[in-house]
Amino acid sequence: MRLLIVGLILLAAYLLIRKKFIFSGSEDTNSKNLKSGFQLIEAPAALIQSALKKTISNALMGVVLILITVLLFVKIKIVLFLLPIAFFLIGYLFLFNNHFSKIKSQQLWFNAKTNEVFVEQLKAANYTFNIFQDVQAVQKIESIQTTRGLLYGYYRIKLKDHILEIPYFVAENRPTNNLFFDTINHNFKIVTQKRIFPII
Repeated sequence: MRLLIVGLILLAAYLLIRKKFIFSGSEDTNSKNLKSGFQLIEAPAALIQSALKKTISNALMGVVLILITVLLFVKIKIVLFLLPIAFFLIGYLFLFNNHFSKIKSQQLWFNAKTNEVFVEQLKAANYTFNIFQDVQAVQKIESIQTTRGLLYGYYRIKLKDHILEIPYFVAENRPTNNLFFDTINHNFKIVTQKRIFPII
């Protein structure tokens, strides 16, 4: 009976999480046409949904490990080593929320002819920069490892007056966004930092 209740709770949580992270992508063609000469650098809905499924799978595994630890702790003290792993897996859900929020809060437009980038932001002023004139440094901040097919991370581009952070989800939209990221990768020395949770 307890397992049934736990199962129903997990199912309800899964459905609520899926509803929260519905991502339709950018389908506003009129908005795209207004940016003459610019390409929208975005993460497609299918990629976001795929990452969400993997993230939820990891988080559910973390919950299962916690349940196993709680059930077996009285008899087998050594199972406590499972707790850090469980919380690490559950933490990926919060990490997804962090990166998803970043994607939703900004849009990037790239002009390959002029190397200009226009950044639209929901919670701050929009701005424009030139890749070869304004970029001062580029970093990659990413997870210490790939977990079940997921590698969380982001580009951190230091400009004269701004810091631009772009989740890996956007970079993984291949080949659509290749030109933009190839321009960054081939023209700057990129320093990679490893973190347990690369929170933006």
